[in-house]
Amino acid sequence: MFEFDYTDTNYEQLVHEMSSALKVPVHNDQLLFPEAIGAGSFRHIHVPNGLHAYIIDCTMHQDWHIHIKKSAEEYYTLRFDELTIPHLLTIAIGEEKVREKNPNKALAYLTSSLYNWSYEGTEGCTYKGVNIVFSKQWLTQYFDAERVEEVLSSYISLKAESINIVPLDARYRRWMKTICHVEESNPLRITVLQNRMMLLIERFFSSLFEKMSNPAYRLPLTHEDIARVMHIERLLTRNVLQTPPSIQQLAKIAAVSESKLKKDFKTMYSFPIYEYFQKARMHAAQDKLLTGKYSVKEVAMELGYSNLSNFTIAFKKEFGILPSQLLSPRKLSD
Repeated sequence: MFEFDYTDTNYEQLVHEMSSALKVPVHNDQLLFPEAIGAGSFRHIHVPNGLHAYIIDCTMHQDWHIHIKKSAEEYYTLRFDELTIPHLLTIAIGEEKVREKNPNKALAYLTSSLYNWSYEGTEGCTYKGVNIVFSKQWLTQYFDAERVEEVLSSYISLKAESINIVPLDARYRRWMKTICHVEESNPLRITVLQNRMMLLIERFFSSLFEKMSNPAYRLPLTHEDIARVMHIERLLTRNVLQTPPSIQQLAKIAAVSESKLKKDFKTMYSFPIYEYFQKARMHAAQDKLLTGKYSVKEVAMELGYSNLSNFTIAFKKEFGILPSQLLSPRKLSD
């Protein structure tokens, strides 16, 4: 079993501690896992506004246990994790534990350096994550200090119970993908990284402020319901260029009634199934247009629109602007 203990306060130092534990070198703040342990990478990112993050993308070749030791220094880590565990996953925060068999987890959650925290998984696990660390003082630069204090105290007190509060949706995953894959040669790389990290933080905390203002708030779904709906969301958004499955097909996959699936999906993701899918399509179109490599017609055709005006109407409905307004003058003339 691969075991690793660390304190969740300094990610630059963390990469070097991991390097020492794995006996591999660090190049440009990144290390590659040795074959005996796993396949993939682990790297540190630092942006000018003081944020630090680590990115992990790996498949483990043996059982593993990661333990984050509590610290006297108060730091918070916002974790965006996608995990596939072939056998058993145990997540522990403080003295509270959640154990699940064969889980697929895609969730955003907050942990505190004031508590012990750990993941324990099995060989064959895949782990993709963007973890961002900051102090309470850093957070109060961007949000009201009184609200930050209240929400952090309330949220962290939930400990393991809070793990299922925020499922990763298509928008979170899109920002994570950009952070993980922005090219080193991109002259705007640091700007892009900082922007996407701030979008992740702002969206998570804005939603959290709203939910935690209601002390009775709980996601009214069981762990089984949550896992089921998250699986359907991943199937739905795996390829937004394809025609989505019917509600009947999705309900059959989920092994629930169509009415329950529609109700639970809207509870989790705030939108009906096909409206959610359409939003994911429009955001994928926006990403392509922002690269400057595609014309409006090319993007519309790739999304399956035979009528360009229908695509333009759908895009403006989602973003309030025409898709052509995202293009450079050069691309408009192509």
